[in-house]
Amino acid sequence: MIHALPPRSSGPAWSFAIGGARVSGGAPETGEWTHLLGLYDAETGKALLYVNGHEVGTAAEATPAEAAGAFQIGRARGAAGYRDRWHGDVGDVQVHDRVVVPDEVAELAYRKPKLLGHWSLENATDGVSPEQSGGAPLRLGTGASIYRGSDDSCIPDLDPDCTYVPPPLVGEGHLRLDGESGYAAADGPVVDTGDSFTLGVVVRLADSDPAHPMTVLSQAGEHTDAFKVRYEPSTHTWQLVMPVKDEAGAPEKVVSRIEGADGGEGQGHRLAVVYDDATDTIKLYLDGYTDAQATATLPAGRPSNGGLQIGRAQVGDGWGEYLHGDVDEVQAYAGALRDDDILGLGWDTDPCLC
Repeated sequence: MIHALPPRSSGPAWSFAIGGARVSGGAPETGEWTHLLGLYDAETGKALLYVNGHEVGTAAEATPAEAAGAFQIGRARGAAGYRDRWHGDVGDVQVHDRVVVPDEVAELAYRKPKLLGHWSLENATDGVSPEQSGGAPLRLGTGASIYRGSDDSCIPDLDPDCTYVPPPLVGEGHLRLDGESGYAAADGPVVDTGDSFTLGVVVRLADSDPAHPMTVLSQAGEHTDAFKVRYEPSTHTWQLVMPVKDEAGAPEKVVSRIEGADGGEGQGHRLAVVYDDATDTIKLYLDGYTDAQATATLPAGRPSNGGLQIGRAQVGDGWGEYLHGDVDEVQAYAGALRDDDILGLGWDTDPCLC
């Protein structure tokens, strides 16, 4: 029997009961889908519970009796009849006559992320750069422009009058920001910060030693940024930063940092931030690598109604931390991409979410 236990001192939890054993763990969330798997291993005599692909609670010794009754969904049998009737939705019910191994559990629980937007930043018309599939565009502010590379009509090594033009970061163009007022922004929020999401971007600094912190991505909550990804020159690190609470002037917390200055040269870095609502963890990736994760401070009740910002963040009562550098291939997903998928972000095609 799998069901949700009523609230206790530590809050509500999922529960799997079989053969005199009960395993509990994981916190139910109203309105959120959860993948549950209760497992009994006859070889070990243990009962286990998985919530969203992760083992929770403590495996318990169980001695199940033969069950002759009909399989039930949404209710349990008690001494006085049926009870514990389920209020909510149920889907994709599967029953296995064998042990399901951990890798299978993770695959069963996996929900394929949905692409919300992909901005290649290769062109702009009247200060607006389109989304690849015709979705919400990004609007360019003063100090932001689209850089286009050479058309390869001349080769410097063969023609002394030909001036070398550096290629764009990816594809045929990228966004160039002046570090003073330049930015690009969507008219509204791109990702739901109360649910799982992924954001990816390619960025290259213009200076080897910037004078101040510079934000690459941010999205505003009601009173301050829900999160921001920035470069901190004093420590030469890329940082994922979130406020302690959604209040004006709330202190900020650096929940993840990775070293990786590019000195203003090369093909830039591929950054990604991934929030997994199922595990309440958030990660920052640099070129496909992550060395830190933190308990998320983005509960489902926190609003995030501001537009996605490229190249700036909220500072006090206005905007600041303007980025001086180049940005390309902004991608947004509903859902948490897996580590292998992160490696595919930052190219001019979407990663294979296999």
